[in-house]
Amino acid sequence: MHLYLKKMVAWLAAALSFIVLALPGMAHADVVSEAEDWFNGISTMQADFIQVASDGTTASGVIHLRRPHQMKIVYDLEEPLILLTTRIWIHVDRPNDKTVTSYPISETPLSLLLKKDVRLRSDEFTTSSNVQNGIVRVMLAKETGEAAGELTLEFTEKPFVLRKWTIRDAADVTTTVTLQNMRFGHQYENKMFARPDYTPTGSN
Repeated sequence: MHLYLKKMVAWLAAALSFIVLALPGMAHADVVSEAEDWFNGISTMQADFIQVASDGTTASGVIHLRRPHQMKIVYDLEEPLILLTTRIWIHVDRPNDKTVTSYPISETPLSLLLKKDVRLRSDEFTTSSNVQNGIVRVMLAKETGEAAGELTLEFTEKPFVLRKWTIRDAADVTTTVTLQNMRFGHQYENKMFARPDYTPTGSN
């Protein structure tokens, strides 16, 4: 996958995967289980986002989520870019060029985080957490293979609200994502998450 697209997909993974944890909840001794509970309790979500990478790259846009599997990220760029997910694929849509490029979702953390039953602990990666000075951090790390890298989620402890996360990918690019104006419970039409068809019409 092209490095630029890898960065965009990494942002996508970050932007989608942990927005839902911003909902307030009861305090639990096991913050990882609490995070899993929020994932599994969400049906739909919208949020504005701003992201900044260590190389100075910035982006913003809107995230639309309908669990499980379906997510749409609309980037606010000079050249429009939309990312769509399914159970198997990430579709990279460039409306100006009328092209769609597809990649296996297994190449990103989305393969884990968009499942119907989300689990943030596995033999395939390392999960840890700590609480210090009212800040809760949950860290997921994978050293090798698909979706290698590190992800740190940062919450306030009381109330339990996600403030930001940082993702470091296999290329050692670090990206910080901030969420704004989160909305939950929206009723999406199926066409919202449909892959565009740019096949020319009226041709023989």
